[in-house]
This record gives sequence, C-alpha cells and structure tokens, in this order.
Amino acid sequence: MNTPPQLDSEFQKIILEKSQNFTKCEFIFTAINDFLHKCDRGYLTIVGSPGSGKSAILAQFASYNYNPDIKIIYYNAQIEGKNTAEEFIKYVCSQLIRKKEEIPDNATEGSWFFSLLLQQISDELAPKQKLIIAIDALDTINPNNQPLGTNLFYLPRYLPQGIYFLLTRRPFKTEKSSLLIETPSQIIDLSQHDLQNWDNDSAFIQHWQQMQGEGFSDIAMKILQVLATAENEGISASTILQRIDLTNPPILDADIFDVEEVLENWFEFLQQHQVNNEIRYSLYHSNFRDWLAEQLS
Repeated sequence: MNTPPQLDSEFQKIILEKSQNFTKCEFIFTAINDFLHKCDRGYLTIVGSPGSGKSAILAQFASYNYNPDIKIIYYNAQIEGKNTAEEFIKYVCSQLIRKKEEIPDNATEGSWFFSLLLQQISDELAPKQKLIIAIDALDTINPNNQPLGTNLFYLPRYLPQGIYFLLTRRPFKTEKSSLLIETPSQIIDLSQHDLQNWDNDSAFIQHWQQMQGEGFSDIAMKILQVLATAENEGISASTILQRIDLTNPPILDADIFDVEEVLENWFEFLQQHQVNNEIRYSLYHSNFRDWLAEQLS
C-alpha cells in the first residue's frame, strides 16, 4: 500500500485544535477496534449532537494511531471549500497514489476512479493491514453539487476487503442519511453516554443561525421560545402546540403538523425522550437552552 503524503496543512491545524478538546472516551476507541477486528471492511459512524466531542474523538484517533498495519487518511468537511464531492475525491485520490498527475480529469465525475483505487489498495494489503478514511462532519456536505440519488461524497456502496470509513455526523433520520451502502456498518450514538459539551458562545451563535435558515417563521419563533423554557425532561409536540396557542398574540391557525415540521427541520439540534409512550423534545444541551433563553429574553 502506498504511504499517504504529508497531511494537508489545514487538516493539521484542525486536528491540533480538536485534539486539545479531547475528553477521555476509551469506550469509543474500544468500539472502533472491536469493529475493525469483527469486520473485514465497513462503515463506522459516530453520531452526536453539536459539541458532543465527535470531532475531538476523530482528531485524537487520527493523531495517535501507532499501529503500523493501519493507514489513516483524514478529511474534514467543515473547512470552507472542502464540503463538496469534487474536493473530497481530488484530495483522497491524491493521498492514495504517488503522483497527483496520475489522477484523470474526469476522476471527480462519480465514484468510479475512487472505487478503482480502493480496490487496487485492497489487493495490495497484507492480511492484517487496513486503510481507514476518516471523514469529520459528514452532515456539512453540500449535496447540491452531486447528481440526485448519489451517496454523499460519492462514498462507495460496496467496499473491498481491508477498507474502512470512519465518519462523524450530527443526528439524522435514517431515511435522510444520503448513504446507500451494502457492507458491514455500525453506529455509535454519543447521546447514550454522559459526555462533556464543548460548545461555546460562538458555536451557539452558529447553531442558532443554522436553525433560522432564511429566517424564522412566526410559528418557528414561538416553538423556539417554548423549547428555551421547557423542562429538562422535554416537551411533546402537542404540549408545544397548546403553549403557542396561549402566547400573545396567539397563532390560531397552527396545527400539530406545523409543529412537527419545524421540529423535524431542527432534528440535529434536539434530543428526543420517550416518556410514557410519548415523544418529548428538548434542545440538544441545557447550556444551549439557557443561552437561547437569554437571547430571546
């Protein structure tokens, strides 16, 4: 297997910054190693709400890999200009071959060249060797630059032996994963573990802007006000509807479907709790809830 060239300077900076926020998560690395031993190829995805430490975990894994049989290629989709399939394919393929000029002009038109390289790498791997392509912030990818129905970043549907993808992303609904894969896969959900939240005010501002999109509707603003003052155990969609009907001025024509649509659009910023056969919603972290309550007041 070819040795990947020097890591991109922007990625080096990100890994250094993210590693400083690393918190002890031995269970994550145990789960990763278990997957690598159990499966001879596959996708492992770390899912967590904003600030849950996904990026720090991936940066730590990429930085401190002392296993000579494992090669890791790191990519961060959060960096400006790096969230398109074209940039991803060009970068990763340049890491997999010795000379950049060997990459054909149409290599970024789908996954054909990328998949070809992965198969060639696989054929060269010794029995214990593995190639891991680690992609941070898969949810930030811009899918509009790809044909409809293709996998994010043209990630392969099938993987040859010894090839793995280690992904991080925010919570998502399965039907909106934008990935169709037929190879071993596993998800590690960080919401099932009590981890420190690393978000700060600048991150909160960014999340708020993402939630607003092109602007808050009247009902979205009302729902946000309810969520910002909700109890720790969360609040159901029906209760949210009751409370926004009581606001001044009330939104008289709102119904439960309007509420659920807004909540679905904010899926990655919410936690869902099952209480007495009822789904209750709360903002992803109490720090963000308190920050929003202060802003809205």
